[in-house]
Amino acid sequence: MRRLRDTWSSTARETRATYLVAVLCFLLAVVPTALYHPGGLSTIIVVCGVVTVVPVLLADRRLATAWALSVPLVLFLPRAYRGYTGPEADFGWSWTIGFTAAVGFLLYRIALRNRLPVVLPALAITFVSTWPHLADWGDAAVPGFLATGAVVLGNAVRQQRRADAQRQVEQTRLVAFEERTRIARELHDVVSHHMSALVLRTDAVSYRLPDLAPEVRAELDVIQGMARDGLTEMRRMLVVLRADDGDGTAPQPGLADVEALVARFRGTGADITLRVDVGPVPAGVGLSAYRIVQEALSNSAKHAPGGAVSVDVTADDGVLRVEVRNAAPTRSALDDDPARPRHGLAGMAERVRVLGGGLTAEPAPDGGFAVVADLPLHEGDTA
Repeated sequence: MRRLRDTWSSTARETRATYLVAVLCFLLAVVPTALYHPGGLSTIIVVCGVVTVVPVLLADRRLATAWALSVPLVLFLPRAYRGYTGPEADFGWSWTIGFTAAVGFLLYRIALRNRLPVVLPALAITFVSTWPHLADWGDAAVPGFLATGAVVLGNAVRQQRRADAQRQVEQTRLVAFEERTRIARELHDVVSHHMSALVLRTDAVSYRLPDLAPEVRAELDVIQGMARDGLTEMRRMLVVLRADDGDGTAPQPGLADVEALVARFRGTGADITLRVDVGPVPAGVGLSAYRIVQEALSNSAKHAPGGAVSVDVTADDGVLRVEVRNAAPTRSALDDDPARPRHGLAGMAERVRVLGGGLTAEPAPDGGFAVVADLPLHEGDTA
């Protein structure tokens, strides 16, 4: 969903830029020509100005068509300016400044969207199309420089965008990896609890049931030994997982700690309503629910300060639903950069994926934001 929003935002920016370039090209094609033309503004000048911007307006949706239209215009548009004397003519240039900018914009867009094997033929054809209107070979340097500059700029921007996209992908993967490691540390505590309880229960059997048959007692001893070995291996894994953790002994929070978490955020002045309508849940699910609420509240504080927040935790048909909705912000956001990767959402998505649940995180119609996580409930230890 976030990728779709980013793509839509990028497309909207390109469309606005296209309209701005079209207006600029029209003005540069008409105004200098009218000022230098003996008869002032004329119908042919306005028509040529309109023709100039047609390929620009086509660039967003039909780039190939726009470029194909620009080539005959390069060849024949100067013929429409018979009797024209303008600033471009003083330098031996047969095209208006506006049309020159329009062709450069098209070559830039072609280089922005395509690789060099596609760009270079377009560059060569455009360059050759200028020859009939050049006084001599020495004038070929000007169109060659302008066209090549537009292509180089477009290719550089394309490469930069590609590098930024790749970097964002790598950052997302790193966040997912770090979140999986964090989940593993947390689940270690949950599993270790079960293993410890198993060791204690099997150890107590001899005292609670002294009349057990010898073969049953021997089997319990084997189970107890296996449980102790498993617990030892879990502790060894803990050393690796928490090698960089400053606090390796703190208890993991659960669903019962959500109220205290909300209270801490309320202490900052946030308007938060909380509803928890659910009984005991498995420890791993409760831990994930706590982390999702924690991240969602942090995001609302950064991106929608002043907006009311509602937190609802309910259970129905074997699924724990966590909903965190915030209204539109009433103050300036602490982080209002829409292009910055939202690693917190990636972490929540990874946590939900591990549990086999579902997550939606998207803008709300009222200008706010809604996070809804569905976590499957399973039989097991509750918290």
